[in-house]
Amino acid sequence: MLVFALFALITSIACYFMVSMPSFTVVMAIIWGASLIVGGLYIAQRAMLVLYIINILLLYGLAGGSALFFYLTFFGLAAFVMSFMAGSQRDYYKLQRAGILIAVLGVSFFIGVVYFSSGGAGIAMMEDEVNNYLTGFMKEYEDSGMVEFYERQGITKAELEAKISDFGSTLAKHLPAFYYLQALFAVFFMLLSASYMSMKGSVKQMPKRPFDQEIMPWQFTWLVILGLALWLWGKEYVSPIIYVGSNILIVLVPITVYFGLSTAVFKLKRQKPGGRKWMITVLLVLAVVFPLPVILFLSLLGLFDSLFDYRKLGEE
Repeated sequence: MLVFALFALITSIACYFMVSMPSFTVVMAIIWGASLIVGGLYIAQRAMLVLYIINILLLYGLAGGSALFFYLTFFGLAAFVMSFMAGSQRDYYKLQRAGILIAVLGVSFFIGVVYFSSGGAGIAMMEDEVNNYLTGFMKEYEDSGMVEFYERQGITKAELEAKISDFGSTLAKHLPAFYYLQALFAVFFMLLSASYMSMKGSVKQMPKRPFDQEIMPWQFTWLVILGLALWLWGKEYVSPIIYVGSNILIVLVPITVYFGLSTAVFKLKRQKPGGRKWMITVLLVLAVVFPLPVILFLSLLGLFDSLFDYRKLGEE
């Protein structure tokens, strides 16, 4: 009973700050989710269900139904499923796969409901919000004297406003990608934090492989192919499809870069100390001077490592 009360207190505090501190919503969601997952190791599943209901009622009372829908689809459902799986003694990577799947489905459902409930005007509303923000940014830019600076370089104020407007339109069309990344980021760190706490506690469960031995599931390659195919097809025939493909690619870039960096660290660790220092220095300089080529290289490295298993990790 004491353990249940402790986790009820921790998760309730996380829920409170998740609502009251909007700038730190993702951070608080990670703490909330990690606490639920660790709670699943110590609390019976029926008690976990009661704990989860308490959290839902608290969020509803603090933020209302619309905000509760957001919290659940982005963070809560994934955390709930992973906490129950942790109680069933599933390993780290089964929890990770389930959490990612639930997060993707949850965000997709959220976007679908917003889109259809607004009669298809959801994207236009997002675009208006982004443009309103950029308009305020343009005013600050003008007050700071930067507009005059660009005018001296041959770029007029009208041209600068047109570029900012185009940027806002493009950003609005790629907001779904940032929604998915936000949810996936939260799931990843929920589980990572829970794994760390469990290995430090009395219930040593959910061990994670070292970073340099992580490999991307090869099925993600099909998503990259799908994103590229939709982007090229949309570019040639149906323009809205471009943004479906580009949203998929934007979501996958950080994932492939993560696993590419894992492969690079694996290779660096097996170099001689002198050569390793030089390689790290060169990579850091290149990352500062040519960040986009380095990101592309790491992305391709992570992608092809999942297919060819350069490190011979023996993953199925």
